[in-house]
Amino acid sequence: MNEEKPPESQESPQGSLEKPQESLEKRAESVDKPPEFRERPKEVVYATRFMIASLVVGVIAFPLRGAELKPQLWFIGIFAIVLTVIFTLFLLFMILGGRNWARLLYVTLFFIGLPFSLPAFVITFSKNPTAAVATLTQLALQTMAVVLLLQKPVRDWFKFVKLRKLMGYP
Repeated sequence: MNEEKPPESQESPQGSLEKPQESLEKRAESVDKPPEFRERPKEVVYATRFMIASLVVGVIAFPLRGAELKPQLWFIGIFAIVLTVIFTLFLLFMILGGRNWARLLYVTLFFIGLPFSLPAFVITFSKNPTAAVATLTQLALQTMAVVLLLQKPVRDWFKFVKLRKLMGYP
């Protein structure tokens, strides 16, 4: 009882050598080509828009909080606003450029500042309800930005950008 293999499963010695050769050629071609460009996820775009909106609300709300500040402290307040805007815009452009460290830094700073913003909101609400609404609006916009920056498509895009740079592609 000699069992024979069906004709389609029998391979010639020459055929078994062709398949690995073809796969090696395909791999070589795929290494030469850069990986496909992935578009920036819409979550990143929306998150940066929320970040910008938060900055705008903060700049507009500063004069509302001015009644709480002494005239001697206005300069310090304006200086702090300018530094905040510059630093946040820097992080924003780094996030748009695919720098994962900027995304993580923004999220980390948000969570560090969160426990301090809630008592500040209560104090501001007792003195100036309009400024408190602006503070709450800023907090809501920043929260939406952080939630979007922690989504899976965003994490995957940052991993892709990092991998692409590690492979030496622009």
